[in-house]
Parts: sequence; structure tokens; C-alpha cells
Amino acid sequence: MARNPLALAALYKEGLGRLWQNQKQAADALGTFGVKREDVNRALRLSSMPADALILFADCGINGRTARELIRIERAIGRAALEERAQAISKEGKSRTELVLLLEGLSPLPPKRRRTPEVDLPAIRAQQYVDGIATNKWSTMTEAAKTQGWGKERLYMSAILSDLSPVITGLFEQKRFSLRNGETLLALIRTLGISKVTQNARKLAEQPGRRSSEQILNYLAGGPADADCKVKVQVAGDMVTFSFSFKARATRRNLVDVDQLQSLASFALGNLVELNRR
Repeated sequence: MARNPLALAALYKEGLGRLWQNQKQAADALGTFGVKREDVNRALRLSSMPADALILFADCGINGRTARELIRIERAIGRAALEERAQAISKEGKSRTELVLLLEGLSPLPPKRRRTPEVDLPAIRAQQYVDGIATNKWSTMTEAAKTQGWGKERLYMSAILSDLSPVITGLFEQKRFSLRNGETLLALIRTLGISKVTQNARKLAEQPGRRSSEQILNYLAGGPADADCKVKVQVAGDMVTFSFSFKARATRRNLVDVDQLQSLASFALGNLVELNRR
């Protein structure tokens, strides 16, 4: 969970006031997933950064190391300068390292492309285990792990992920869904409950568009539907006004539909600490 700070930030906001009251309580509750208080704090600082900077990582995702780099850059050059640099960068075909270097004002080195080894993909590992049972190569998970040199814990996790509802697993491109993504997904399910995660998955399935695993996990944790759209809420007396801002160059499909507006408004309203009442 700590390896996916945006999902962690969304999970924290989703549980605030219900599962925990502050960052320390959240860290204690999520400690079994390797989350510390500094992870929660870092995740929240990252999620509050300019949307133009965060959207650059929509395809490659943001891990803990990248989050620390982005926070360091914002502290060094300021929020306004970071946003200006981000707006001048095209994210297409760039790795995390290249994007960080560009935001820092440096020239990126030629990228070294690496694909996730197939053995680390839960869907493939789980299928290999099932095929081995069918052909009598092994009869237990322990035997399979020993025969293939797999970690038993990883094999067990792959099997659990393969048994999840297609409503959830169908959101992901299995060839890019790593075991690390699986760890985050199972942490979300254990924290929020399978019903809540399935509900979020159904909502996301109704919104067409291609998303990275990190973006999907962020939404399942309670995050916004699409970083291409910024939502603001203004409260004046008993009037609540929602403002939706789009940057046409950043969008990858039709700007928005009614269901997306409803989802974005619900998320923005849910992030308000309190509405003044008269």
C-alpha cells in the first residue's frame, strides 16, 4: 500500500472520520500492510500537488521514491514553478525517471525499457498453478512453489487474486497487472471491504476509457474518476456550486459525460470537512 501513495491518499480520505480520525490512527490501522505515519503524510502531500504535475504520471504511476522526488522538487522550486514546468512537458513515452528529471529542469537520459517478467504477473502464475494441478505436476500449493522455485506466499496471493469477481479483475489489463498492484488491491479489500470495492468497480466500469493499474486502484480506494478534470466546490450560505475545469490537450477521449460529472461531484463533496448550515 505504501508503494502506491495516491491510492493510499484516497484510502485515507475515504476512511477519515469513519475508520480513523487522524494520520496516526490510519497508520496504526494500516500497519499490517507496511504503512507508516510518514507514508500517510507523504501520500497526502503528494495528492495535494498540482494536477498538471500528477497527470504526467498517469501511465507510468507514482511509487514511494517518485513521491519523495516530487515533494523535494516542489519544495525547492515552489508550487507555481512546478505547475508551469509540468504544463510544458509531454508525458507520452516517458518513464518516471525521465519525467522527474524534466520537472527538475534537467535533460533526461535515454530510457531503458523494461517489461514486467511474466512470472511476476498474478494471472499467469495462478493459471500455471491450475494447469499443473490438472496435469498432475503437483497436488498442493507447497509442492508447486517448491517445484517451480516460486515463493509460496506469492503463489497464494496470485490464487486469491484470480478468484476475485470479474467485476474487479476485469478493470485491469492482466498483462500489466503486477503482484505489487495485487498487494495494493488486497489491502484495499481488507480495509474497505469487498462490497465497497466492488461497488466502486461497478461505477468505474460504467465510465469508458483506458486507465493504468495505478489509476484504477486510486479510484477503487475512493479517488476521483479522472485526473483530466479538476473539481472545485464553493459554499455560500445554503448554495453549493460545483466547478469543473478541463484541459483539452490532456484529455484522451470525449471530455466528460453526465455520469462522470455526478461521480466527480460526489467525490469533491465527500472531501469537504463540513458544510456551514443555517
